[in-house]
Amino acid sequence: MTVLVTGGAGFIGSNLVLALLATGEEVRVFDREMGGALHLARRGAELYEGDILDRHGLRTALEGCDCLFHVAALFEMWHPDRTSYYSVNVDGTRSVLECACDAQIGKVVYTSSAVTIGETNGAIGDEQTVHRGYFLSEYERSKYLAEKAALSMCQEGLPVVVVNPTSVYGPGQTTHLTGAVISFLDGGLPMVVDAQLNFVFVDDVVNGCLAAMEKGASGQRYILGGQNSSLAEFLSLAAEIAGVARRPRQAPRSVVHAAALILDTISKATRRRPWVSMAEARTASHSFHFDTSKARQELGLKPTPLRAGLEQTVAWIHGVRAPGGARRQETFQRMDADWGRS
Repeated sequence: MTVLVTGGAGFIGSNLVLALLATGEEVRVFDREMGGALHLARRGAELYEGDILDRHGLRTALEGCDCLFHVAALFEMWHPDRTSYYSVNVDGTRSVLECACDAQIGKVVYTSSAVTIGETNGAIGDEQTVHRGYFLSEYERSKYLAEKAALSMCQEGLPVVVVNPTSVYGPGQTTHLTGAVISFLDGGLPMVVDAQLNFVFVDDVVNGCLAAMEKGASGQRYILGGQNSSLAEFLSLAAEIAGVARRPRQAPRSVVHAAALILDTISKATRRRPWVSMAEARTASHSFHFDTSKARQELGLKPTPLRAGLEQTVAWIHGVRAPGGARRQETFQRMDADWGRS
């Protein structure tokens, strides 16, 4: 079987490509930058460099493919050009899936996000949750619209399954959650917001994507998640595993919101990323706890316990700091691409 993975040079995408290669599939990688994908080519993946808005390039990459994993996205809570969220996440998704429809691809797994569930603050969301009706960030709005566009393609005859990963962490990620772990273990992050999240190990997201391709029903959504916990507990457990005697101090949400308001105002003039944006402050103050029963029952998802996932993550962090590890870290930094671009 020939498979195309958009965003295949990024964090989730590259792990998915490796898993597909391990099963003997013929894998094509479509991404804007291939600096972090050379190791995939050495494993046998075929590389197609291009933008997901370039339909000619997409059609070339899709020719002869049996199925598609659309992973590419702009994952960032702040961007100087807000229209980029919609050009990449919404228009880009339409571009990819319409080309897939033209190519008569047998099945598509679209990687959305659990932020599209839209549960109210303090509630536990699932696939049947009615959206709260407002958005915490432009990223969330764009992924919500992209997911709607993806599901509408089922009416055009394209079999699309949606997976909604929660807060992903694991070896190879140097930004976002794992980046926070690295910073905390290094003595950074003097204060954090008491964010309530659902933490999922990257291998579980990959396994969920593969299971969705095999077992997922067209037109259905599946939350790929792990353990509901707080960011403070997550970082404390990472420190315990690493043997670091630290616990995070929690900043009052009112202080974070006030700081974000000021910093956002400054960033509009400078067009430089603020230390914390209003979108990040709103998102961090919202509870993102989820019920993952559907994915466990229908896809056979077996989430990695938080301690086990963090043990592997901390071991990787220590590994890239060992002699010879710097080069591996540079490679993984490039692999982080799908968290900040398509």
